[in-house]
Amino acid sequence: MAMMVGAWAAATAGPIEVIYTEIPGHPTAVVPGARDAGGQPVFAEFLALQDLAVSHDGSQWVVKGTCNLGSSLDALLVLGSGKAGTVLAQDGQPLQGGLPGELYDFFDSPVPAAWDEAGNLAFSCRARGGSSSVYEKVIVVDAATQTHTVVIQMGQPALGLIDRPPNPSGDELFGNSINSVYLLNDGRVAFVNTPIQNCHSTRYPAFFRGNTAFKQSGVSAIRTEIWDNFDYDDCGGTPDGLHWFAKGDTENPSTAIDDILAVDDQIVLQEGSPVAPGSTVTMAAIFFTRMLSDGTWFCRGDDPLDNDWAVRNGELLAKTGDLIAGDEHWGDSFGAFTGNRVGDWLLAGNTDNPDTTQDYVLVLNGNRIVARENDAVDLDGDGDLDDDAYIASFQPNDLYLTDDRTVYFLATLRNSEGTALGDAFLRLSLRVIGDLNCDGHVNVFDIDPFVQALVDPAGYAAAYPHCDYMLADVNHDGAVNVFDIDPFVACLVE
Repeated sequence: MAMMVGAWAAATAGPIEVIYTEIPGHPTAVVPGARDAGGQPVFAEFLALQDLAVSHDGSQWVVKGTCNLGSSLDALLVLGSGKAGTVLAQDGQPLQGGLPGELYDFFDSPVPAAWDEAGNLAFSCRARGGSSSVYEKVIVVDAATQTHTVVIQMGQPALGLIDRPPNPSGDELFGNSINSVYLLNDGRVAFVNTPIQNCHSTRYPAFFRGNTAFKQSGVSAIRTEIWDNFDYDDCGGTPDGLHWFAKGDTENPSTAIDDILAVDDQIVLQEGSPVAPGSTVTMAAIFFTRMLSDGTWFCRGDDPLDNDWAVRNGELLAKTGDLIAGDEHWGDSFGAFTGNRVGDWLLAGNTDNPDTTQDYVLVLNGNRIVARENDAVDLDGDGDLDDDAYIASFQPNDLYLTDDRTVYFLATLRNSEGTALGDAFLRLSLRVIGDLNCDGHVNVFDIDPFVQALVDPAGYAAAYPHCDYMLADVNHDGAVNVFDIDPFVACLVE
């Protein structure tokens, strides 16, 4: 783990576990479930790990990448849980739910998949081998049957649009770019489409729910203005349909204040305005937004001086210059910002640490550094950090924090000589042995929940649904019993 340098805090979390890497010849580089052009199982290794998505409850993930089978078979999505997965869809394989002869071509970014609350998932992709007018598609995978169904595709009628006069309305068709896909509990998919066929360019992109426009450029009002454009890769919402967000710009004649972020028809961030009530930080640009299934939203960006900020639900949580821990402060570049549904938030960015090999950190709730550039990773999974593999950098935006404080993220690795080892899909548990109330600390407030875990496991599970009963196994013997009492007390007095 990272060393202590003066008053620069070391990371405080468990070992960083490896799910997949791009290291040739290493078991973690093997693509699980890859197939050749004939559809037969074949050995393949990852060449790139590009994008990541995690389900609302943290039980599943999808990673997008490429492998070494050549350009006609290389793009793929891998669906998994914990540390195991298998290919969900692969370039060159028959497009499930599609027409005869259609093959997967590539998969859309930046979010490769989205789930509803029942565990069904959706993704968008390009097809080849079929009609040249219907190659962009959105597919829903049924959680119970694993049936793939094409629910939206290029060339289908796009309803609810108003074209620019004198063009007629009602003849519009979906175009060739469908992004920001998320899945509603009622089975519809929501997404941004651009361009739209048979529609004037000032009237798209549009934000859809199912095949009907929800918001449209040049038509839909936001406050006293009209939406001019939606960013195709920065819109989203909740599976129950109650909340949504969209980043874009309005038809405001001043381009100095036209960029906005809207949540539920309210402008929550606007170019040239404070990022939060009472703040002196001004919004110049938005880099990324995420919304959880409960409507909690996270957004990061910068100010006119290129200093960065991070806002959750309208509250400024961090900015360049803020103290993290010890003598370490946030620098001018935040790379990822997310959180969970129980109030935790996680921010990745650089700091003022003078050691530039350790000045990029991952911080929980503003003051607990849980991972740092130069931290060792457990490449072979044996629990020992002796594999000569270290974090070189964290990938932007590919960061998720589950309700039980498990972190999934993409990072770039290197060895002790500084040689690049490629990207990796990593997992990190932020749960601390003995921290029975899951507040990130072991102290007197853990005594009552520890006793409850010891004598009433079911009651503990009900009282602390997002904690882990096995955190009471302080002596690491695989059981929670009276033999954990003395080690727990030792944790309290250390």
